[in-house]
Amino acid sequence: MSEVKRKIVTIGGGTGTFVVLSGLKHLENVRLTAVVSVVDDGGSTGRLRDAYGFLPPGDARQALVALADDADGGLIRQLFSYRFTKGDIAGHNLGNLLLTGLSDILGSGADAIDAASKTLRIKGRVVPVSINPATLIAKLEDGEVLTGEHVIDERIPGRAHIVELSTKENVEANPIALDSIKNAKVIVLGPGDLYASTLADFAVRGIPEAVRASKAKLVYIVNLFTKAGQTDGLSASQHVQAIEKHVGRKPDLILVHTGDFAPDVLARYAKEHEYPVVDDLPQDTSIVRGQFADVVVAEKIEGDTVPRSLIRHSSEKIALAIEKIL
Repeated sequence: MSEVKRKIVTIGGGTGTFVVLSGLKHLENVRLTAVVSVVDDGGSTGRLRDAYGFLPPGDARQALVALADDADGGLIRQLFSYRFTKGDIAGHNLGNLLLTGLSDILGSGADAIDAASKTLRIKGRVVPVSINPATLIAKLEDGEVLTGEHVIDERIPGRAHIVELSTKENVEANPIALDSIKNAKVIVLGPGDLYASTLADFAVRGIPEAVRASKAKLVYIVNLFTKAGQTDGLSASQHVQAIEKHVGRKPDLILVHTGDFAPDVLARYAKEHEYPVVDDLPQDTSIVRGQFADVVVAEKIEGDTVPRSLIRHSSEKIALAIEKIL
């Protein structure tokens, strides 16, 4: 009899989820499910969403690429990640175009993701948090309301902090996502933009309730840097407090990076009014500290109009830390 696979669910989107999945897929005897956002409306994804009305492909595409088979030397992964830089399709990502085309052929964004999963021979499954696209809404401390993920994601230093997330449309959670959360052994949140990525899925009806009811261990990976316009000045404990408020459950394990960053990296972030997240968490067995950051600077890809992190977590180090609790 084959050994029962250990079920890990990631919830979120963007490059943070990509980094985590890229490491977790190399663990033995695991079954991965990536629950991805449906609120992305910026860059190539936003243009395609506006034109066709299907599920935004960006977060699903990144998860698919992260979980893709490397047997061909990564050529198919590179193809799905390819971004055009010229002509009318400049800025578009080929993977986004392919997912949109599949959605048009199959009539469903979820079916398009499943079809692409077979083409990429992914290790695991990618599941949209809802079968319908949604518009993210953020209410700020000063009463201002921001509509749209791309608006929330704008780097506006000193903007009032976010206190509440919701969706313009009354969307419900995808039953497959709910089932995955229910049966998970470990649920991983972060890293990534705290509100526009990590907590965006929790604005979908049914997701907070499912995570609260799940017996899985909840792991939160604290961001390396603050994000102007979203988490200005927030310490590690304040990030955790936001997770607990919107999820309705305290993480069982918190991974936080220790160690300094190179002066040139700090200077580049400071130009955007972004700074290392201050570790003010207690000395507790639930807090795992380590050098989880990758030392390589992730330079911007030509044609990509969406702001990205320069320094990211190490896929391998995050995977090793999570494996220890399985």
